[in-house]
Amino acid sequence: MKKVVLFNIFSHVGLSILVSSILSCHSGYDHQKYWVPIDPPKAHYQIDGRIDLSDKVIEGFESITFKNNSSRNISVVAVDWSISEHSLIEVNVNGKPLPLLNTQENPPISTPLLYALPKPVSSGSKVKLEIKFSLSASNLPGEDMEEIKLRGDWYPRLWWDGLRTHDSFEAKLDIPNGYALAISGRLNKETGYYENKGVKTFGVYLGKGLETEEREVEDVLITALFTEKGSDCARLCLDTAVDVVRFYKNWFGFYPFKFLYIVPGGTDPWGGYPFASGIVVIHGQEKFETEPLLHWKWITAHEIGHQYWGEYVMDDDTPWLWIGMGIYADRGYTIFRNLGMEKHSGLMNRYLDGVRNHYDTTVDIPPAQLKKIEFDHNNIVVHGKGYSIISALECVLGNEAFENIYKRCLEDYGGKRLGYKEFWRVCEDESGENLSWFFEQWVRSNKYLSYQIISQESIKERDAYISTIKVECTGSLKMPVPVKAVFEDGSNEIKYTNRLLNINYLKFESMSKLKEAIVDPDNKLAMIKDSLFVPPEELSEIISQLPWTGAGEDALRYFERARESKLDNMESWFKLGLTLFDGVYYKESFDAFQWIADELNSPEIYRFIALIWMGHMKDLLDNREEALKYYKESLKYDTGRTMRHDQYGMRINRQWVEERIKTPFIRMKE
Repeated sequence: MKKVVLFNIFSHVGLSILVSSILSCHSGYDHQKYWVPIDPPKAHYQIDGRIDLSDKVIEGFESITFKNNSSRNISVVAVDWSISEHSLIEVNVNGKPLPLLNTQENPPISTPLLYALPKPVSSGSKVKLEIKFSLSASNLPGEDMEEIKLRGDWYPRLWWDGLRTHDSFEAKLDIPNGYALAISGRLNKETGYYENKGVKTFGVYLGKGLETEEREVEDVLITALFTEKGSDCARLCLDTAVDVVRFYKNWFGFYPFKFLYIVPGGTDPWGGYPFASGIVVIHGQEKFETEPLLHWKWITAHEIGHQYWGEYVMDDDTPWLWIGMGIYADRGYTIFRNLGMEKHSGLMNRYLDGVRNHYDTTVDIPPAQLKKIEFDHNNIVVHGKGYSIISALECVLGNEAFENIYKRCLEDYGGKRLGYKEFWRVCEDESGENLSWFFEQWVRSNKYLSYQIISQESIKERDAYISTIKVECTGSLKMPVPVKAVFEDGSNEIKYTNRLLNINYLKFESMSKLKEAIVDPDNKLAMIKDSLFVPPEELSEIISQLPWTGAGEDALRYFERARESKLDNMESWFKLGLTLFDGVYYKESFDAFQWIADELNSPEIYRFIALIWMGHMKDLLDNREEALKYYKESLKYDTGRTMRHDQYGMRINRQWVEERIKTPFIRMKE
């Protein structure tokens, strides 16, 4: 390989003198404020570089051209690079070096590097930065490396407060002999540059001794890099990629890049990941026989889906959204090719396992809180719940409306950042529906979905059957859930629950008798379908939110869970006692108040009131002798205070008890 020395390595002293002299010459510079536009300008990079493993150096020349698309002048630019004995840089405009504004004059100087432009770039104007750069020594792999991975940090690039942009590239590289190349561009044979019209991550992958094979489908060149042992797997992934790209182009109307590389990854078939724009990694190709064909086809479709979501439409600190939207794409392909929903059910089950383990699966949490999480947040929440949210949203809005939203986001946010709040607004705008109830529950809370069929009956009336299916919300998250009624003649009908009701009675009319009822017949919802132990702290919170009247059925359900978990929260038992009384569940109400009187270390006023209510329940159950016992027992704990139950117009104190000893408690008609 021809070696070209592009520029000499600076000495520490020389660099320090250079920086000091530049700063002194520009001490009166008035435009040293750094600011970032809401939508940072896209740039064009032209890179001529060299990767030399024997010298352990990456060095090159590059130009960066961008247009100020904001309404304000830009006077200072930031470059994502550092200055040390291993990484050096010169930045010029029109052949003149730019002053470095970082306060630290001597290396090492960490990223970002701030440079003052010779004159402000006004709105609508362009500027071209000319850069020499070098990266060497410990930052680079050695000559014996089997693969070299450079993911966008191997060349200086503009830095906009960490906000990513879609930039276009022309890159020409001298690379070591014996390595196959994957790069975020397509070769222009006339110029020798690898080019693209805009990518988020300009990556370079070098694989030592790898074979390559190409396919072209509808103007997209797909290239696989692989070992001899992994060739069978690579060719299957390559053929699948051709089919997937064709399917996605037909579905979405386009493919975001004119190139796609598939490169090998780890030793075991763990899955894959998007290495960079237009480059995907598929793990474990040399262990092809250890996984079914479904796995390899699905993971190929999955990673290509993330070229739309993650690389083309960029995330805005919301990883679950681009993960979920990408998975929705590969789900479409697996349905199209009848590959089954095993992988997608598995993703939902990861999340549901987290729910069963009582992990906090709230999606929208501060970064500081995220760092404290000890469980596998990426698999359980980002992947598992992320896909579950998207699938549930499609279930709510319907396939046609959701596909319109999906395609609109691709069209409006290609090359831009999409956060879930912007996505939320698009969903509302497209559907015409206020979706706060959906996003608040799924994204901003730890609530979980659980609906169960409690009963079903089918009664013949004249020439038809009237079937009633009772469906209960047994979880903490409420949403419309599809319920399918299947009849004996093979016909079926789907109706949805009302999200505001805890108990739904769905009625169907048919010519034959009801055969079975199925909640979520298409398995689109991540739903707990078995009984779930609720942690005491969560149970107490749920009980506290019950209304004082009209919550009898909910109170009965939570009463059973409170008893099973031996809940020790006195306020919760008191709330249950009154709401169970309100629902005419007198025996259970008695038991709830008995927990306060006998099982808990309750204050005297609560013990006093609990015993009185136990007497009330015995009166209502026609056990006057027992009622008198509890009324008299309550007087031992009388503190002279009065407790009001305004919903019933009751004031309970010693006088009330003395009256109840004379006359039984009678529930007034409401």
